[in-house]
Amino acid sequence: MAVLVSAAIAVTACQSGDSVPEPSSTAALSATPAPTPSPTSDKEAILAAYREVYRTGPLAERAQPQDRRAILKPVATQPLLGTMLKGIAALRAQGRVTWGQPVFHIFEVDIRGDGALLRDCQDARKAGQADDRTGKRLTHGMPHTYMVAALAKEADGMWRVAKMTQLTEPCSPVS
Repeated sequence: MAVLVSAAIAVTACQSGDSVPEPSSTAALSATPAPTPSPTSDKEAILAAYREVYRTGPLAERAQPQDRRAILKPVATQPLLGTMLKGIAALRAQGRVTWGQPVFHIFEVDIRGDGALLRDCQDARKAGQADDRTGKRLTHGMPHTYMVAALAKEADGMWRVAKMTQLTEPCSPVS
């Protein structure tokens, strides 16, 4: 089971080599994006930053190499930022991109000053890697994927993800 870290999503998205069929329907795209409510607490800001890493990772993958850092910098800080940039370059060199999004089951957020630790028991079966040219899905993630993210509140007051680790033991989502 080889795990190629490209973007935060690829951490959980490349655990299985089985192909997953395309979904039978696609959601209609809105011409105007829905407004994102601004977080009112540190916990909400931490949750938003963690989720945003999974949204911006695929955007950075598809961007020109010189634009990737600017896309990721609002949500990721070192060392994760450097890890993601190297991972994206490696993924793209293989002609791959990520597809889908995991289902989050965040069960703990521990805030201590300007640092926080978030624990998530993801279901990553609807995310993985695909061939960039053909779109064929090459891998998918697994259920009960135990992710731990360290976040930092930086000088500008924004929470950013500094590190993500996938633990080897499975977890159970909290109901």
